[in-house]
Amino acid sequence: MPNTNSEALSSVDAHAFVDVSFPLRGRLAPSDHGYALYSAICRLIPEAHEGRWLAIHPLPGRRADGVLMLPPRPFLTLRVHGKDLARLLPLSGQSLMLGPHSLHVGTPNLFALRPAAELLARQVVVRLTQAPRGADGTLDKAAMAQAYRAELVRQLQRLGVQAEIELGGRREITVQGRRVLGFAVRLHGLSNEDSLRVQAHGLGGKRAMGCGVFGPLRPSLDAARKGA
Repeated sequence: MPNTNSEALSSVDAHAFVDVSFPLRGRLAPSDHGYALYSAICRLIPEAHEGRWLAIHPLPGRRADGVLMLPPRPFLTLRVHGKDLARLLPLSGQSLMLGPHSLHVGTPNLFALRPAAELLARQVVVRLTQAPRGADGTLDKAAMAQAYRAELVRQLQRLGVQAEIELGGRREITVQGRRVLGFAVRLHGLSNEDSLRVQAHGLGGKRAMGCGVFGPLRPSLDAARKGA
């Protein structure tokens, strides 16, 4: 029988969440930009410090030597409940400073979340009570992945979601000088409702810094991954 928390989360209308996509003018950003982007947005929208109502997709692009080279037509995409749309309006027409790089923000478009049987998040971070270590004191990577997967299972159960979990490569984000480790995560076998629920709620923490934000796996990405 589901617990009260699971029932409460399941009852939230995932269909009410949207992606708000702002066109950007600019070509470069820091490769590890999650915290810098969040901080820049908070300077324009102080209530974003609350964090819980806002999820920020990682910026797209190609990483090289600590720099993210954005595509010709880049977008900043934020995920919010419909009732919070007005909070994002101050971003239009402003500039975001990410270290030495400036990105000018245009007028947004809205997109409904799209259900898909497979979802991907570039990085998901979860809090483990203790990082598992070997006899020599170094991080036990296999044990860490096992504990990490168990925590993801617990969070999916709390959402009332059934899915197969596939861990990708290890990822990290720097927050106020501290490295936070995670993994790329892919979910398989989702029903339409479960898919929307995962996209609406996310998994793990630091969703306002680009972590735990899931979206449908693009066919081109899938093909490239299988060919790698």
